[in-house]
Order: sequence, then structure tokens, then C-alpha cells
Amino acid sequence: MTDLTPLIEQAKQSELFTAPHLEADLAAFLAEQSDRITALAAEAVARGVRQVYFVGSGGSWSAMYSGAYLLNRFSTLPAEALTGYDLIHRAPRRLDASAWVFVASYSGNTEDTVAGMRYARSRGARVIGIAKRRDCAIAREADAMIDYDSTALYILPLAAVYLFALEVARLGGYADAAAAIEGLRALPPDLGRVYRESQARAELLSAQFADSTLLYTIAAGPLYGLAYKFALTVFMENIRIHSSVIASDEFRHGPVEMLDRQRADMVFLLGTDDTRPMTQRVLDLVSGRDNVRTIVYDVAEHAGVHPLLSPFALLIPLQWFVVYSALRAGIHDLDERAFMGRGILAQGGANWP
Repeated sequence: MTDLTPLIEQAKQSELFTAPHLEADLAAFLAEQSDRITALAAEAVARGVRQVYFVGSGGSWSAMYSGAYLLNRFSTLPAEALTGYDLIHRAPRRLDASAWVFVASYSGNTEDTVAGMRYARSRGARVIGIAKRRDCAIAREADAMIDYDSTALYILPLAAVYLFALEVARLGGYADAAAAIEGLRALPPDLGRVYRESQARAELLSAQFADSTLLYTIAAGPLYGLAYKFALTVFMENIRIHSSVIASDEFRHGPVEMLDRQRADMVFLLGTDDTRPMTQRVLDLVSGRDNVRTIVYDVAEHAGVHPLLSPFALLIPLQWFVVYSALRAGIHDLDERAFMGRGILAQGGANWP
């Protein structure tokens, strides 16, 4: 097996590989931003906000998905996750002065998200920006801002919308919200432990799947956003292979038929919430088939992680797998892109994608 140790040390300095510093960065973010975010939740409840939209593109959308998921599941405040142009094209009737719109972009200058922000403001909605720094379009134009000064472009926006949604739910009487919030506050050391424990397995898996040209990611519930992130962005963007995401309960409605004639490599994300049985049913169906290879990431292996917080934990072994896989594929600069960041399909001076 090729010794990738020198390249791994180099990879730890990349923007892609956030796992090495997630423990410290999440702890700092929660210490610095928790009061501001919980105050926003209290303000939303006090103002009688009627609708929340969570807007982002790519990995940012996947984090925003979780905000909508939590609000819809645990509060009476309607929420939806959309891309910036989807918000514009749908032109929802509920987008008005009674709506709040969270817009997330790592650079704060993503064309789609900035366009969505400006459209939301033109409709009278209150806009809350989430970006790495304040020297960006979103920070200049949003009504309120959450900045995080870290490369953790998924975990920290995820923490922001989790804390907001769970606090709204707590204020609305959802009895279990406080336990989930405390679980989030206690999470950083768990992330450090997962980081240290995940490396060896990732190295082995990257060797076993080095010939893979397509990875399906199967998940549901709190883990669907993470599955979307890796299937629709990271696997294609960083390993440069084909990929797709399949919701666990949709697998038998069409996708299963590919197994009649095609080989399939599948990544399963198993949670400990009430979606676990459905994902397990799909895993049981494909396990043992000669034409299916599986990778299973199970949050049950990480004791003490609250069921709602599974995306925080499973991001890390997924990142380790991607880093090793990219390096084996000869992609040694994890931050370099073939098309993104070069103005491809971009308009209006946007610098990404």
C-alpha cells in the first residue's frame, strides 16, 4: 500500500480538510455566537415571524437543509431550504415582511445566494447572513450577520441553523429541544475523538474503493443534508467521480432496478433517529450481492452523540475517506478545481463558482 503520510500532513493545511480543527473551531464558534443566535430565535418568536427560508448553494444548501428540517419537525414555524435562484424563480407568496431568510455562503459573494438575498430584501423580508468574514456582499447587505472566520464551511453554518431552530422549538414548547441544545454545546470533544479514531479505516476504504467511478449515498432525516453534500458536491468535486444521493425511502421506487444489470458502490449513512429502520432496510437488501459494494457510516458507533447531531459526527469519517481517495487518485492539491472559481457559468462578478 502506498505511503500517503507526507501528503496527509500537507492535506491537513487545505481548506477542504476541516476535520483536524473542528473540535476547536466549533467550541470557539459556540462560545462566541451562541448568545447572538439564541437572541435571534427569541426575536423571531417575539415578532411572530410566519415563514423562514434557508438559502444556499452546494455545501451551504446542505447545511441550510438542516435548519428547515428541524423547524418543520419540531416547531410550528414553516420553513423551506432553497437555492438562491430557486427562491427567485418560485417567487413564493409567503416571502414578505413577515418572513426571515437565512443566506449562507462561505465567501459571502456566491452569485446565486447574493441574488437570492437581494430578491428577498426587495420583497421586504428580513435577511440573516452566514459567511466566513464580514468583508463580503452578504455582510454588507444583510440585516443581521453571523460570521465564523474558519474554513469549517459546513459544520459552523450547520451549528448556527441548528441552534436557531432548536431554540425556536424550545421557546415553542418542544420539550426535548433543551437536551439537543446541550448535546450541541457538549459536542466539540466528541468531534475530536471521532477525528482521531476515523483515520485508519478511511485509509483502508480508500484503497478498497480506489477503482470506483460512481458512489451513491443513501440517507434520510437529519443525515440527508450531509448525504447531499458529499454526493452532489464533495465526491464529484474532490475525487472527480460520478455520484448521486438517494433518499432511503426512495430507493425501492426506481433506483433498486439498476441492480439487475449494473454494479453499484454505495455509501450508507445510518442515524440513531427514527429514520434508521428504513436506511437499514435498504442496506439489508443490497448486502451480500455480488454486484454491490458498501461503505457504512453508523453514528451508533459514536457513543453519546445526540440522534439529531449525527451529521456533525459523520462528516469527519467521510472527510477522511475523501482525502485519502483524492490523494490516491493523484489529486494532491485538495483546494484546486478544474472549473470552479474560474468564472464558469458565473455572472455579475461572482468569484465562486
